[in-house]
Amino acid sequence: MEPKTAKARATHLRILREAAQLFSVRGYFHTTVDDVMARAGLTKGGFYAHFASKDALVRAVIDHATGLWMSKVAVHVSRYGDPREQLRQVLEGYRLYAIERTFEGGCLFVNLAIELDDQDEELRALVEERFAQFRAMVATIVELGKAQSLFRPDTPSEELAGVVVAHLTGTMMQAKVSRDFGLFDRGNAIIVRLLASYETSARKGHS
Repeated sequence: MEPKTAKARATHLRILREAAQLFSVRGYFHTTVDDVMARAGLTKGGFYAHFASKDALVRAVIDHATGLWMSKVAVHVSRYGDPREQLRQVLEGYRLYAIERTFEGGCLFVNLAIELDDQDEELRALVEERFAQFRAMVATIVELGKAQSLFRPDTPSEELAGVVVAHLTGTMMQAKVSRDFGLFDRGNAIIVRLLASYETSARKGHS
């Protein structure tokens, strides 16, 4: 449902924002439409003017959360031109996304991935698409670096992308339960050394 007025669009976005926060803290299955509307300060009756169902809401929330992730991580990375630096900034951008508590309960995608694993196949696949897009972004940067002779021709782009994404999302889970976001600093430093090991010797160094 596409809101037609400025007021309706503002209300629609308000519901999305509050639902995203609740889903990140309580989970999708433990959050009701009543919970979302109460947090948004709205009546339940108004919900169906914006979303056909709770399932439609979570799909819209995933799109909304993707936009937030892009603004925090992808936009941060896009400020840099050298693929080597872009990879380092993927790590830094995600660290900032984590410590700034974009979502109250940690990364919404990580939380939904765990919750939906064997509960809802369609939603699980939708969340996995977002992880696949993250891996593809990292792999594309590596490939760009290879094309510019900044990384060795044998650099395994997809495998490195998988390692980077697994490190960041896994660290998010650990940092959340340990309340130690310094895990990102320590872990990112190791990943930076791993990435640097694939740089070509003739052109190593920071941009």
